[in-house]
Amino acid sequence: MKPETGNRQPGVATAAWPALLRPLCAALLLPLLAACDNGALVDAQRQAIATYARQLPAPYRDGLIVDAVHRHGGDLVFVIRSPDATVAMAKAKPDVFAALQRDEADAIAELCADAALAPVHAAGGGVRRRFIDANGAQFFEVALKASDCRSP
Repeated sequence: MKPETGNRQPGVATAAWPALLRPLCAALLLPLLAACDNGALVDAQRQAIATYARQLPAPYRDGLIVDAVHRHGGDLVFVIRSPDATVAMAKAKPDVFAALQRDEADAIAELCADAALAPVHAAGGGVRRRFIDANGAQFFEVALKASDCRSP
């Protein structure tokens, strides 16, 4: 009788391999399946980006400019540039800068009423406004979660 050859490792029964592979496969596949479940959100984000991209760059307020919109995970990010101010200038006037941040934190709620963003909110996505200076450095960012918007 010939000795049995194969790819078995010493001390590990052949029947044990399927039992070891199942948890490993599950651990690898679950994140992929979860990502597939976000199809409605990704579609809504892409549609909103297409809608806004046709209008950009666009004036925002107080001399600021909406330069771009892009996806970042579950959020849409509007990049808003100050063509004249820099982060260093903002640090020199902390009271004015803090007031602007508070104002923008309140103002972002207006995006709940934006029809182009309704599908994004309905799919669980959020929106951020990222404020950058003339050199591209970030001043601050404000966020709106889907749960912050009431369902119609």
